[in-house]
Formats: sequence, C-alpha cells, structure tokens
Amino acid sequence: MKTHFDDIVDWLIATADEHRDLRSLTDKLVSRLREAGVAIQRINLGVFALHPEMAGYAVVWDEGMGDAIEVPVRREDTLKPLYLASPIRLLVESRKPAHFDMEDPRVGSQHPIIGEFREQGYTHYLGFPIPYGDDGIAVLTVCTKRPGGFSPEEVGGIEGLFPVLRLLIRIVETRRLAKTILQTYLGPHIGERVLAGEMLRGQGETVQAALWLCDLRGFTSMTSALGSFAIIDVMNQYFDCMAEAIWAQQGEILKFIGDAMLVVFRIRDETSAGDAARQAVCAAQDALQRLDDLSNLRVEEGLLPLRAGVAVHLGTVVYGNIGASRRLDFTVMGEAVNLVARIQDVTGETEEALLFSKEIAELLAETSESLGVYDLKGVSDPVELFKPAAGHGLP
Repeated sequence: MKTHFDDIVDWLIATADEHRDLRSLTDKLVSRLREAGVAIQRINLGVFALHPEMAGYAVVWDEGMGDAIEVPVRREDTLKPLYLASPIRLLVESRKPAHFDMEDPRVGSQHPIIGEFREQGYTHYLGFPIPYGDDGIAVLTVCTKRPGGFSPEEVGGIEGLFPVLRLLIRIVETRRLAKTILQTYLGPHIGERVLAGEMLRGQGETVQAALWLCDLRGFTSMTSALGSFAIIDVMNQYFDCMAEAIWAQQGEILKFIGDAMLVVFRIRDETSAGDAARQAVCAAQDALQRLDDLSNLRVEEGLLPLRAGVAVHLGTVVYGNIGASRRLDFTVMGEAVNLVARIQDVTGETEEALLFSKEIAELLAETSESLGVYDLKGVSDPVELFKPAAGHGLP
C-alpha cells in the first residue's frame, strides 16, 4: 500500500526538471511533508560547494518564515566555534545520521546549538548526511516541536526520499557549479552568455564602450626580486584594488593579461557615452587611490611599493568569440583596443598614472588637461592625450 512518502517520491521524480535551485525545492518539499502530516517546524538543507570564496551555502526555513532563505557559508565560517561544535560538522565528518531527543535535557550537551533549539521549544532534531556525485556532500536537518518528536515511520519516510533527493541535489549543484566556474573565469555577463549557448566561433556583436587597461609598473623586476610564487600574492592584492573600483562603477573585467587587466564600460540604453566615460575615469582614480593606500602600507612594512598606469579610450569594438576550433576566448577586438594599449604604454613613458583619449576628454569637459600630441605605434594619425585636470577629483 502506497504511503504519503511514496507520493512525495513520485512528485520529486515527476517534477525533477522544474527545480532550478535548492531554495525552491526546499519550499515545495516542506509543503509536501507538512501536508502529509509530518510536523516539521524547521529545516536546513546545506551543501558544501566548489567556489573560489565560499565553503557552501544553506537553505533554511522555519514556520515563522514565509519562504526559505539561502545563507552563504564562507570558508572562514567553518573554522569558527559555532561550526566546530555543531551537529553539522558531525554529520559531514562521520557520514552517519544523528538524532537528538531534545526532551531529554542530558542529550546534545556537546553541541551548544541543541541547547538553543531546546530553549526555543523544539523536541526532536534529525540530521542526515546526503553524499552526492563523486565526492559532494549535503546535509539535511529537520526539527519539530511536537511532543514525542518524529515517529519511527516519519524518520524512515524521510530517509526514503534520499535516493531521489540525492539525484536532484546533484543536478542542481552541477548546474550551479557550471555557472560559478563560468562567472569566475569569464565574468558574470560573459558567463551568462556562454551558459545560454553563445559558444560559436565568430559569434559576437559590435558595441560601443569605454575601454580601460591597467598595467603594474616594474612587474618584471619585482618578479625577479620576489620570485614567481611570492609575486602571486602581490598580484592578487593589486588586482583586488583594481577590480573593486571597477565593479563599483559597473565595469566588466574581460581578462587578465599577465600584470595587465582589460575592462569595458559598455554604452547601453541606460548608459550614455558620457556615463561610460565618467564611470571609467572614476574607476581609474578610485583604483589608483586604493593601490596607493596599499603601497603605503607595504612600504611601512619594508616591502616594495606598487604603482600602476591606467589608460582609457572610448570606441567601437567587436565583442565575441574568437580562437581555435577547440579552444575559444570571449574578448573584444578592433582599432580601439590597439589604441588603448598604446595609450597605456605612454603612461609608463611619462610616469603619468592615468591618461585618456580625446574621445573621453570631450565628455569630461573642464576636468581634463591636455598632455600634448603623441605618435603611437600602429596608429596612423597623431593622438592627443589627456589627464585629469589639477585639483579635480572624481568627475
């Protein structure tokens, strides 16, 4: 004879392709379990995920909420006492279920969170590890306030969901991992485009944008002085200074090229050429200030200073896929890209931290000061270059 739990398994299978994330899955699963008479008052579905900064995330619901919420778990969170003394850690490391009868005051004393749940009126805590994929691990915990806790039939019914739930978690996390990898290595905008299937070689579009190129000065000599591994930490700190300023102005990092970084501030319906120019120059000034602050701290510690040059130009580029048949890159191409690279060269020659083209200067009005006309390699006509006018901060 079929039980309510069998019906829930059938539902999970029938709706498998509808669950785009674990938050929506958790919301619907809670509703089904409560409709089946299971007195769940709290649920936590946590997943340890592959991510450059996060250890994972947890989806949490209790009956005082409308919908479940997703809570990020940073790597440093797994080193704090709250996690180290938690049942979650026990589940992850032992790979065995853990049940706590919170009506017995002697139970769970080694886990402070159990005492907190007991004070909130919970009577029973069930915890289950759910291994998935090759080495993935998820954890499901459920709590009730019902006197006597969960029945043996309910515990068995919940465990009976795991074969299907394990597959659903794997599907959702595989999709999430693909998105994380693409956004980490390609950026959020390009990552979404590739994930949506924009992968054909030669596929692209023509766009107008403010192009932004920075370069760390003295990189070669610094690498020789510090060594290849030590320079990695320096580069990460340097790129953090640049990137935070860029993201603050809605810029899009296209690629890291050694010690250089190529960025676009796209002109769209809601972003005029003037807006893009101001965003790019604001980002450059902010980034250089952040780097200067970092450099001063380094000098105080007896380390080498950090200096960079930033070039900005406004132009039209082709934005899309190029490369070999089995190895593609999503980037920008065009005369404007060559010009911003040549302007960047001049920042080193002149020791100016920030230079930009006439196309940018015309949009910044009195906040620009001409540095003169330069013959640039690969550029047919002389180019007038500008820098921020003395006494002017962010335009």
